[in-house]
Amino acid sequence: MVYIRKRHWVTYNSEKCKMYLRNDFQFECAYCGMKERDNVIGEGLFEKDHFVSRQSDVAWNLDSYGNMVYSCCKCNGTKSDQNIEIILDPCKDDIYGGQHPHIRRLGAENHYKLYGVTPQGQQFIDDLKLNSRFYRKMRQTQAQNEEIRREIYQLLDKSSDFQPSGIDRKIEAYLENGTLIDERSDEFRCGTSKAGEDVYRVLEKLKERDIKYELLFADDDLDVRVEYCGNIYDCEIRVTDYAGTEKRGPIVKREKKKTWLKTGNVCGVLYYYKEQDIMDLYIYPNEERTEIVKLG
Repeated sequence: MVYIRKRHWVTYNSEKCKMYLRNDFQFECAYCGMKERDNVIGEGLFEKDHFVSRQSDVAWNLDSYGNMVYSCCKCNGTKSDQNIEIILDPCKDDIYGGQHPHIRRLGAENHYKLYGVTPQGQQFIDDLKLNSRFYRKMRQTQAQNEEIRREIYQLLDKSSDFQPSGIDRKIEAYLENGTLIDERSDEFRCGTSKAGEDVYRVLEKLKERDIKYELLFADDDLDVRVEYCGNIYDCEIRVTDYAGTEKRGPIVKREKKKTWLKTGNVCGVLYYYKEQDIMDLYIYPNEERTEIVKLG
C-alpha cells in the first residue's frame, strides 16, 4: 500500500475534494503512476474517480471521500468507458510497492512494460491497458525526467555558486519548464483549483500579517496549524464572498466538532472575508460554545 487516504468530510462535488485527493495520492495517478510534474498540463490532466462505480448497487454513499481516487483522465476514461470494477485497491493493496507487489515495473531493456506478478496484477494491467504504447512512453519520459533531476541536484550540490546559464542546454530547458518544482511547497500542494487558490491566498494573508503557520491537510478537514499570541490552533480554512456588516461566521456540523474535540488540540475554522480582507478564527472549546479570535 502506497497511498493513505485521509478522513475528510467533503464529497465528490465539494470544491476541496480534488485538492485533498491530489495531496493524499502524492500528486500522481493511483492506477498508472503518472505524475503531475512530468506533463505540461499538470493538475489539469487529473480527475476525481469513483473507485466503486456510481452504477454499483451498494448501500453506502458512493460520492463520499472514502470512495474517491486521484486518477489521470486516461485511466479514468478507460475505467468508465468499459465499466471496469478494479480488483486492486490503491489504498489497501500493494500494487506497485510494498513487500509483495502485484505488479513489477520493468526498465528500458524491456521497453518500460509492466509485469503482472500475480493474476490480480495481470488483470489490473490488462483492464487498464497499462502496457499500451501511451503508458510505456509515459514511463520512459518519467524515468528520463527523474534522471535529469538527479543530475541537476548533483550539480547543485557540487557548486554553491551554481549558475543555470553554465549548464547543458537540455538541463537548462528542464529548469525553465519547471521540472524541479518542489512538491512540498505550499503553492504546489494547494494547486490550481478554485479551492486551492483560495487556501493559498489565505496562507499569503497569514504571511502578510507575520502569523506563523504550517500547512497540514490533515484528517477531518484540518488544513493549517496557526500559531498566534502564544496559542496553537488547528484550522479548517474557509473563504467567503460575504461583504455585509453582520458576520455570522461558519456553520460547522456537531459531528465534526465532536471529532475535532477528540484530537485534544484547539480546533476551529479560519474564516477569511475576501471582500473585506478580514480573517477571523472561530474556535470551539466544546460543542455548544464558540470563541472568536480576530486575526485582522
